[in-house]
Amino acid sequence: MAAATPELTPADWRRICDALRYMGRDLHHRSFAVTPERRRLLWEEMDHCLALADRLTQTAS
Repeated sequence: MAAATPELTPADWRRICDALRYMGRDLHHRSFAVTPERRRLLWEEMDHCLALADRLTQTAS
């Protein structure tokens, strides 16, 4: 059974996108204190967060 999709206001979408961008910045900040292998993974996740924020911003507009 599929869950109902909640109705989101433009302000909700903005908060979600802002949170994803904040998470991306946090991942980047944390990446300086880890091994190069872990840094690569954090940067990949950062890129995914920022790309999703961009996609959602375009969709919500």
